[in-house]
Amino acid sequence: MTEYTQIHEAGNVISRLRGELGITQSVLAEKSGLDQSRISRIEKGEVSQEADIEKVLDALIGCGSEAAEQFKQYAGREWAHIQPPSFWNPERACLEITEETLEKITLFLGNEERPWPLRRQIERQRESLTRAATFLSNLKHNIAFIGDMGVGKSTAISFLFDLLVPPSMAETSINRPVLETGAGGTTICEVHIKAGPEFGLALLPMSDAELRELVGDFCAAKWSSYMKEQHDGTDAVNVSREAERAIRNMAALTRKRETVDGKIAYHDPVQDLAKSCGSEEEFRTRVLGLMNLDERSRRELWYDSSTRKHPMEWVTETFKAVNNGRLRDVPLPKSIDLLIPNFGKTFGEMDISVIDTKGVDDVAVREDLDQRLKDPRTTVVFCSRFNDAPGTSSRVLLQHMRQTFSERFDTGKVSILALPRSGEARAMKDDMGEQALTDPEGYEFKRIQVTSELTAEDSAGVPIFFFNVENDGAPDLRADIGSQLRRMRKTVESRLFDLCAAADEIIENHEAQAINAAIEEVASRLNTFLAGNRRLGARERLAHADALSTIRGVRYASTLWAATRRSGEYAGLNIHHLIGVGAARDAKLRSDVWFGALDAFLNAMKADGDLALAAKSIEQISASATASKRAFLEAAQRGGIEVYREPLSQSSAWATCAAEWGAGPGFKGRVAQRLEDWFTTQTGLKSTLEDMINSLWEKTVIAPLLRLAEESAPEAGPSSDNVITFPGRASA
Repeated sequence: MTEYTQIHEAGNVISRLRGELGITQSVLAEKSGLDQSRISRIEKGEVSQEADIEKVLDALIGCGSEAAEQFKQYAGREWAHIQPPSFWNPERACLEITEETLEKITLFLGNEERPWPLRRQIERQRESLTRAATFLSNLKHNIAFIGDMGVGKSTAISFLFDLLVPPSMAETSINRPVLETGAGGTTICEVHIKAGPEFGLALLPMSDAELRELVGDFCAAKWSSYMKEQHDGTDAVNVSREAERAIRNMAALTRKRETVDGKIAYHDPVQDLAKSCGSEEEFRTRVLGLMNLDERSRRELWYDSSTRKHPMEWVTETFKAVNNGRLRDVPLPKSIDLLIPNFGKTFGEMDISVIDTKGVDDVAVREDLDQRLKDPRTTVVFCSRFNDAPGTSSRVLLQHMRQTFSERFDTGKVSILALPRSGEARAMKDDMGEQALTDPEGYEFKRIQVTSELTAEDSAGVPIFFFNVENDGAPDLRADIGSQLRRMRKTVESRLFDLCAAADEIIENHEAQAINAAIEEVASRLNTFLAGNRRLGARERLAHADALSTIRGVRYASTLWAATRRSGEYAGLNIHHLIGVGAARDAKLRSDVWFGALDAFLNAMKADGDLALAAKSIEQISASATASKRAFLEAAQRGGIEVYREPLSQSSAWATCAAEWGAGPGFKGRVAQRLEDWFTTQTGLKSTLEDMINSLWEKTVIAPLLRLAEESAPEAGPSSDNVITFPGRASA
């Protein structure tokens, strides 16, 4: 224990272990033979003498602390291959085994006389071990809540994580949440709640371009409305409710309450401003001028105890002011970090951030939500009303994950949270038509119903939780969500144990001819399989088909109108992103049969008794294929976006589409047809994407498996007669 970080951790560990034993610093000082001031300095990380720390740890061991003995062993361990994990890391034992395995691998590879196939296998396993260990060493995780607008997501988060003002400061319990709540359309951006040094808010502002586009939408909508221009039937374009509130507050254009002839009315200064302008451009210019954008440079706000407000009261008021654009020196946020001291401590050693995503009001397959669905460090909680569970957006996004990511649902990645209101759970009926007698019984009836529906929709395995914010306790639900995170980590831990076992098996049996022969036979069979099953299936659907389908199904014409004004790249409806999704879905359809055949082939080899000694090698092939499939689908999605992004962004079709507004009913259909006509003419882009998909298939799926076959081939290497080579493919 010579480095400061180790000394500092030693102090933290000693302080924690002393607290767990329930003894004071003075008692520990007496038992260790040190002064109490010395103990205090050790716990603060200010003392670096190993002898003193050893005395304190021995004293703790004498008091019955088994963890103190474990820490002494941990502190004396050398970490040469992976970053030393925290002593409190739940998977520390697995990481210690991984470090030992990596040391064995280093020694094994240090002998150049080892058989070539085994050296290449063990090198690949070293890379996999390091990647998995890096994942488990990191204790940072996210919990992202996703749901339809107005389901009560922000309210649930506030009660679940104790983001509440004291009961004495709220008229009713439902008014206690720190996060601003309402009937939907409340939060202007994504909110991240995380631990901070003190109470505060930090925000990432919208870029100038994003803000001007949003204000441009607001002004265009108001200009059209107040100038009484013809628009699409009964639809009226507008920005979201939360965006309009913020723009009005920032420009000091909020509606004024008046009493006219004894009746309450609201006067709209935006209407007056629009009528005083000669053009929409002038109107937009004046609104931007009123917003005083140059003065809005403040990015952080911190609690000041001199205000004599309760910290949570201050956070509530400040968050509401920022969220509604009411602070003159604060810009419109793109995301807000809500910083709370000791936040997430109930999750033990994990460093937790909670993400309150923008509610789904129209299109669920959004780029921001995809980032959460793909992030391996994030568990997603789909929120829905109790009676609607699992909820519209939940169904859409679960289907999206199946069709686009090939995602499993039993790994802790996703769960469903139904949010009942008073009386809803007891209104549930069993098969006999009898109503539930208690809320838990009603929850169970609903769980059975939702589980059956999800199974029918091929989404089996998704856990279902319930939370009535007024009646149910938060600790149980926090534990359920924590179990999802642990399941994610345990999945990786299990994989890490398998990798260690596979490496140990090779190292311990490297001189046995039987295992070498079995591995070489597996390589030969894999090579033969790839020779006869190399090509990707034919295209199943065009990449833009999903984008056109989404356009035709958009609920609000305003969403599509905003997208046409941004050449298809709107946060609420990103056509480019949807083209990428379409490319990935086509790639999955085309490759599913191939991967099914590979699974059957590998299972057949596992069942072959003559190849039993190569079981770990076969598992490695299976794991590599799973990783390759994920890489292929992600690459296909990126490819679809990049092939079409520039030509589509620069196309004059967008101006034509935007001009369709005001031509009477059928705006969505006309835009979809205009874009379909454009896509139909782009035969060159279709060919380019097709060539790219086939190239990605070769590089992300076939090539890695070929390398596995070649690396496990006999000593002569890739040029051996037992290895099939292909034109244009360099040997490994």
